[in-house]
Amino acid sequence: MDTEFHYYITGIIAKAAGFSQGEAKTIATASEYVDENDVCLKINDPKGGKPYENYISQTMNILQPKRKLLRIYPVFHFVPGIPTYSKAMRRDGKMHLLNTTPNNKIANNLMDEAFKSSDDTSLYRIGIATHVYSDTWAHQNFVGWYDLFNNISLDIKPDIGHANAEHHPDWPAHRWEDVRLVDDQVHNTERFLEAAENIYMKYCTYNMKRNRFAGTDWDQLRLQLIEAIGSSFSGSHNYFREDRIKRYKGLAKWLGDFDESEWFKEAIDIKVKGFKDSQEGLFSMFTMFKDDLCWKQDIDKEKTHWFRFQEAVKEHQKIAMVDIDKIFKKMGVDLHVL
Repeated sequence: MDTEFHYYITGIIAKAAGFSQGEAKTIATASEYVDENDVCLKINDPKGGKPYENYISQTMNILQPKRKLLRIYPVFHFVPGIPTYSKAMRRDGKMHLLNTTPNNKIANNLMDEAFKSSDDTSLYRIGIATHVYSDTWAHQNFVGWYDLFNNISLDIKPDIGHANAEHHPDWPAHRWEDVRLVDDQVHNTERFLEAAENIYMKYCTYNMKRNRFAGTDWDQLRLQLIEAIGSSFSGSHNYFREDRIKRYKGLAKWLGDFDESEWFKEAIDIKVKGFKDSQEGLFSMFTMFKDDLCWKQDIDKEKTHWFRFQEAVKEHQKIAMVDIDKIFKKMGVDLHVL
C-alpha cells in the first residue's frame, strides 16, 4: 500500500472509529511515515547530552550489508504469516516460512501490543502497527527477503519483496495478475476493503474500552470508501490517483496532505555544511560533509512527534523481532550477524 491507504484511508478509518481528529491525524502520519523513515540520523543535544540515534523502518539502500538491509522488511512491511494459507497456493506448489499472508498472527500481536503501549507512544505505535497490519493484505504472497519465491515472469529486478510486481500490489482500485498463483486474478479494492474493515473493528474495540465510540458505522464507512476508491483499472500506471485523493480529502478535510518533513522540522535544527544533505536513499551515502543536527533549544524533545515516533519504531522493532527471530532460526539465519 502507499500514501493513499497508509495516510488518507487510515486517517479516515481512525476518525470514523472514534479517535479525535488530532489523534487520527497522528495515527495516519505515523502509518505513512514508516515508509519515509529511511535515513539513519544522529541528533546532537545542545545541552551536552548523548546524541540520539533513530532506527529506520524503510530502506532503499542496496549498498548496506544484506542482513542489515533486509531485516527491516519482515518487521515493518512483509510480516510472515501462514505458508499453507489457501489464497497463497501457487502453480509451482512452493511454500515459504516468510510468506506474508493477510491478518496473520504476528501482525495481530503487533496491533494488540500497540494498543497496550504507554500514553507517550501509543498513537505512534498504533500508526506503525496499522501500516504493518494493512500491508499483510497488499503484500500477501511475497516475502521480505531476497528469494526467488518473489520472482514474477523472470523479471530482472531484485527478488526482494514485491519489486518484481512493481507497485501493482499498492494501488487502490487496481486489477492485476499474479501469475505465480493458482487464483491469479487480483483486485486490490477487495483486499483493501477487507483490511479497512479489520482495522476499523480493532480501532472500535480499543476506543470502546476507553468509553469512546464510533462516529460512523462500518456499513456507512464501507460505502464511503468504495465511492472514494472509485472504478477499478488495470495497466502499468496508477490511473485516477489525483481524483481519488480529492475524494479522500472530501471525507477528511481536517487531515490535510502528508508532509514527511513536518515532524522533523518541528523538533530539529539543521546546520548545513557545504550543500544541504540529501535524505534520498542512496544519495545520503555520498555526502562528504554531514550536516549538524541538534534538538531545538526551546522544546522538550521527548514531547515532540518525531522523538515519540522514533521511540515507537524501536519499541515495535523489539517486539516484532521476538517472533521474527524464531522463524529465521528455522531457516538457519541469524539476523543479528551482519
